[in-house]
Amino acid sequence: MASAPPPSVVPLPAFRILHSQAHTLARLGLFSPSAVSRPGKSNVSAIPTPNFILPTSRGTIPHITPDNARKHVDIPAVFVSLEDFVDKSALKSPVAQSNRKIRDYISLLPPLANPTQQIPIFLSPRRSCPVPTSQPNSANTVSIVTNDGFRQLPISDYFTLVSQLKDEDTVIVAPVDLPLLVSPMNSLDATRTSKPWKHIGGNRVRKMVTRNEQWSVSTLKKFAAQNAVIVPLLPGISVLEQAPYLDSILTVEQDTAVADGNVHRRIDGLNVMELASPFIPESYEPVARAPACDPARDTTLTSSPTVDFGILPKEVHDVLRLNLGYQSGPHDVIAAVERGHDLVCGDWLTATTDAGIAFTFEISGNPMPRDGEKVAIGISLWENDVYAADLSPLSDECECYTCKHHHRAYVAHLLATKEMLAWTLLQIHNIHTVNRFMRAIRDAIKDDKFVDLAAEFRRKYIPQLEGVTPGGGPRVRGYQVKLAGAMTNKKLNESPFQNFSNAS
Repeated sequence: MASAPPPSVVPLPAFRILHSQAHTLARLGLFSPSAVSRPGKSNVSAIPTPNFILPTSRGTIPHITPDNARKHVDIPAVFVSLEDFVDKSALKSPVAQSNRKIRDYISLLPPLANPTQQIPIFLSPRRSCPVPTSQPNSANTVSIVTNDGFRQLPISDYFTLVSQLKDEDTVIVAPVDLPLLVSPMNSLDATRTSKPWKHIGGNRVRKMVTRNEQWSVSTLKKFAAQNAVIVPLLPGISVLEQAPYLDSILTVEQDTAVADGNVHRRIDGLNVMELASPFIPESYEPVARAPACDPARDTTLTSSPTVDFGILPKEVHDVLRLNLGYQSGPHDVIAAVERGHDLVCGDWLTATTDAGIAFTFEISGNPMPRDGEKVAIGISLWENDVYAADLSPLSDECECYTCKHHHRAYVAHLLATKEMLAWTLLQIHNIHTVNRFMRAIRDAIKDDKFVDLAAEFRRKYIPQLEGVTPGGGPRVRGYQVKLAGAMTNKKLNESPFQNFSNAS
């Protein structure tokens, strides 16, 4: 176990709230992973919130090589899952035998615009939107999907790998015991349907609470003295039923304090596992600011896919809230920010790029169309007959590398010929657009204009990707395919072969 900092060095909270938005739970903050181990000295970028975290695919930013990533995009933080790297035996896999830190192993380079500031890494046993497994977790193992198929990863092996791979600036995400639920709907495929949130039985609730208490307490005891630690908030279970678990993780703070009692370490964030799409329609009324632990609130429901932060213990009101649930687009992100989330998962960004769609939305500045009709949040460049001669940039207001150097006709041509460069250019553009989107949200919260901005966005744009026809996308690897049989009635990859008699 890593030793705690000396009494003269007081660890700062990794997350600080800078401003709270009136009339909603939206808040402006700053997450600084290095504040835990080296107060005042950091070579890792602080993350302004609200913001997004981009999940990696086997340690790389999807569609972008490390050299292009550092030159052309600004990534607030990346999410790295160990199930991307382990094989049959986790401790004998290449990542364990490399004797390198995870940052070096995946070649995550600092941006050229600020080469002294590293990109924060969130390290987790499972992916942000995990593929359902064929068997449940046990008390001492978490079920994962590797390149070799389904495996049981011992919690002790996970801790050993984390101890070897982390540096002082890695954010540790504690393991979470989730029920075997159908994965959220991917709105880019109209043939998929999501099943409603299932009621979690009493026995399963008790197992979830017990296992997550054990795993989170162990994670805090092993790593909280040196690293920022994110612990889960269990989905679909009331705060009342989670009370023993919450009490345990709050008590661990005393165990990791310095001997003279002057330093009080704490959990740095909650991993809010909202597995249902939190999209809220145009008629949504913003959530009013809720008092802490209001006894008048109903805390007995166990079927809610979202979390009411107002009924949580006051000790966790000012920690980072990481939402790893599936977001379908910018409307979902706005809804999540309204409910008080600080970091949202960026799976939807890569899914949009996969579909050959370029974001064209602007969160402010452009007026409503004269006819009053809503417009789509992006364009599908698979429509080669529409864009074959279009020499305009992907978005008129964008200053990204793609929009400065290329036009719609070129990207549409690349997609038509299935050139990988097409998705690289789209990913660069879409990341840049989402960065501007999150920056505008933060500015609006700071100026107490977020409510008006959110209402204007909903009035102007069609929810999610309605009105946009996604294309075929690149080939999907096996571990990316959701294994729930009812999720889709077709193969995600078209067969490269056909019956010879049907060939033209």
